[in-house]
Amino acid sequence: MTARRRPATAATAELVPAVPMTVVLMTVVLMTVALAGCGSTRASGAPRPVPPAAPSLATSAGYPGGTWAVLVMGGSAAQHDDFWQVFVRPAGKHAAWRLATPLGAASNGGIAVAATGGPSLVAAMLPSQDLRFSPLSRSADNGAKWAQAGLLDAPLAAGPSALAGSPSGGLIALTRAGAAEVAAHPGGSWTRLATEHSVATSAPARSCGLTALSSAGYSSSGAALLAGSCSRGSRAGIFVHGPGGGWLAAGPALPPALAGRPASVLQLARAGPADVALLEVGTGRSASLLGAWSSAEGSRWQLSAPYPLNGAAPRSAAVAGRALGVLLNSGRAVTVTGPGTSWQVLPALPAGAAALSAGSATLAAAPDGGFQLLAGRGARLSVWSAGSAGWARSQVINVAIPYGSSG
Repeated sequence: MTARRRPATAATAELVPAVPMTVVLMTVVLMTVALAGCGSTRASGAPRPVPPAAPSLATSAGYPGGTWAVLVMGGSAAQHDDFWQVFVRPAGKHAAWRLATPLGAASNGGIAVAATGGPSLVAAMLPSQDLRFSPLSRSADNGAKWAQAGLLDAPLAAGPSALAGSPSGGLIALTRAGAAEVAAHPGGSWTRLATEHSVATSAPARSCGLTALSSAGYSSSGAALLAGSCSRGSRAGIFVHGPGGGWLAAGPALPPALAGRPASVLQLARAGPADVALLEVGTGRSASLLGAWSSAEGSRWQLSAPYPLNGAAPRSAAVAGRALGVLLNSGRAVTVTGPGTSWQVLPALPAGAAALSAGSATLAAAPDGGFQLLAGRGARLSVWSAGSAGWARSQVINVAIPYGSSG
């Protein structure tokens, strides 16, 4: 079903009766006093830390059946000609990328994908225009065919880790209102697991000053994970749902040099039998990226070396096995391959790729190791492979974009 927006109504000019000058002057004075009072009130309180902007929905991740990727293609978002697409590259050294976008719902708002074991995938459409819920589709064959899988009766949060699946088929979804909903299987009924408030008021979250939830996931044992931004403390804000129903601290300890700074979990994903997280610690020009990898049970973590952002910000992030790849808004791409390793800067991006709008490009795992770059421009997807001599275009996919269908 394609949601359509009603045309905006034109503003109508109205005649306003004249107001005596004394009334105008009194009104200005009163407004000035009121504004001054509001300003002094805000200044007297401690400012609430603002979490860094999450990477866009453009992302990719490996799973037992292969690798999936999501990015936006088409035209102007203002004209609703931007359509998010799913691409899948099945497992195999010589496999190629193919279009695998579910049909039946407008994808202008975005798409989130989760793996649920083997070749099975679940995709959720984010609401756009007049849509107020998130339809779900499921595939048992790496996205070759999709079937309806019910709906989440709330808007899915606009984050790359808002939807997660467990190997047993369970789903966890983070909504725009900050609620975590769970379903036992695709198409099953959703029940409330937690709210942002209930997590934030738990003892572990209070100790780190949790300000917002950003990511959902599962441990290898099937326990629900929620993660977000913390304003202080010595650990990253990842919390596991305990056997008794409460929330336990599960995030990695921060390096001593970074402890006490605001820390945000930008992305959370499965990497084989463990979890991998992308962290941003610090603010402004002092912020750094870190990769974090858990043990099989999520109880112990190892970190990468920090990567100083120097004022740049992550634009999109990808999980390639245990490796992480990040596109920065400075036009650079950086990767890290595992615990204890340092970040590496990839060769300069292909001409024009660095200038693509947010959401139009993502890194993804290459079949033989390393990274590829998927970049969409209009109706054309270009796949670039990184080598010692730079980037070489290895595949082109032309996508039929339904321009004008969602205006």
